[in-house]
Amino acid sequence: MKRKYMVLQGLMILNQLLLIAFLCVMNTIGATIPAENIVHIVLLTFLFWDGYYISGKNVKGNPVLSQFAILLILFGWHFGLSLFGSYSLADTASVVILPICLYQLMNFVQAFLFQGANYKGRRIFLSGTAILCFTATLSFFIDRESFYILYNIQFLVSFAWCIAISVIHRKRVWFVLRSQRKQLLFSAIFVLLPFICYVIAFSRKENYVEQMGLYLIVMLTFVSIHSIIFRTDHQQKPFFSLSWPTTAIFLLFCIASFVLIVWLFGLPILTAITLLYLLVFCGLLYRLLLFWKASRSENNASEAVPSFYEYTIAQLKHEEALRKEFTNYLHDDILQDLLSMKNLVRKAGQLEIQQLLEDTLRKLTSSIRSQMQAYHPKLLKNLTFKENLQSVLDSITNDSDTLIALDCKDDIFLVEPYTMLICRFARELAVNALKHSHAARIDVRLQQENDMIILQVSDNGAGFSTPPEDHSIHHGLASIQEQVSFLNGKMTIKENPNGGTNVSIFIPMKGDESYASFVGR
Repeated sequence: MKRKYMVLQGLMILNQLLLIAFLCVMNTIGATIPAENIVHIVLLTFLFWDGYYISGKNVKGNPVLSQFAILLILFGWHFGLSLFGSYSLADTASVVILPICLYQLMNFVQAFLFQGANYKGRRIFLSGTAILCFTATLSFFIDRESFYILYNIQFLVSFAWCIAISVIHRKRVWFVLRSQRKQLLFSAIFVLLPFICYVIAFSRKENYVEQMGLYLIVMLTFVSIHSIIFRTDHQQKPFFSLSWPTTAIFLLFCIASFVLIVWLFGLPILTAITLLYLLVFCGLLYRLLLFWKASRSENNASEAVPSFYEYTIAQLKHEEALRKEFTNYLHDDILQDLLSMKNLVRKAGQLEIQQLLEDTLRKLTSSIRSQMQAYHPKLLKNLTFKENLQSVLDSITNDSDTLIALDCKDDIFLVEPYTMLICRFARELAVNALKHSHAARIDVRLQQENDMIILQVSDNGAGFSTPPEDHSIHHGLASIQEQVSFLNGKMTIKENPNGGTNVSIFIPMKGDESYASFVGR
């Protein structure tokens, strides 16, 4: 994970170096930036810097955040190259990158909306948009007219597919819009008000408002993502030891000093921007060195207030140590001994003993692997949530004749962190019923209606020897009850009329912290 992060940061540094080289070339050939493009430069600079900021924060390597950072870099290049449209090479590059930007935008939006999970129509959508992107990009080098036709087709088809997917999964879309309404409203006001004022002020000057429509879409997207994902960023250790007001004043002072120097010495705008981007390059390099130093540090607890990187590295090391310790224990101390014994048993002379020991070892091996699944159920991104839950339940009955039936809608959706929690609850309750009730059938029913998750696990087993209300001593349900209460939910336990037990869990699904949990995994 640390290596992937450093590779990504290296790519960001390379991108900034290429950007500086491009600006130096433009300076050499005498290119200038008109006054009407100052706002464009500010906006595209924000895109580049925001991409660097997100990649710097994404220490855990969340793929959706990586997609977003790449998306901002691509749009930054498109807008930057289009400023020099009078030069054929820059104009060609700015146009040919458009289909790639559109594909990356659509790919990111669906991944962010569904939190990287599988959903109905996902494969067709991704395959179709990829084919359209490749076809449009390839056609550019054949015929310009065909390129614009195919690009418009790509745009219309992608937009239509987005609408279709939103209609099919309207419950999820509505849930996200409703749960994140404050952040989305803030983003709309923050972006639309300045945009409207700018358009009104320069409505009669076409050069000033050129491409502002595309800017609006991109700015609305990245401001919304920031307000949703990084709303709990204050819980992380600060990168700067200064307070935010002091830091803001310091940054304003630096900007004012830079502008003053540019004005006093009469530097061209393009030269000033190149110098500014060179400072950003130094900052990116310094940030990479900070991370490299923190990753090599053996003891981060010595400092009273560790930096963001040192704090994150310490967390990663702690998580990796736990996973490694648990996995090594099962693999080295348990599984290896069992497999060795199994090989020795095959040499035994008595067939009855050999068969008995093999059956015992097979059950122990299955039990250990089952415990590994219980420790951290593996949810595959290429499967829907129902398919993942079914896979988790199927792993329980490998060595049992008990039937575990799942009743769940194909298009059910749960947001983070409820996906992992519900899989764990369903598994623990099913295992509990399998061990203690001696049931022939276990029914697992999952519903999500009106922001309420309802999980019911019912069996036809022996039932209770004591009243079901006193469940603290039955089947280890106290731990589940405690976790459900922590989620502001409730759990009920009842005897079925025809025998057996029914455990129902009701948990309100809230989306306020959903994306913070998703990107922090």
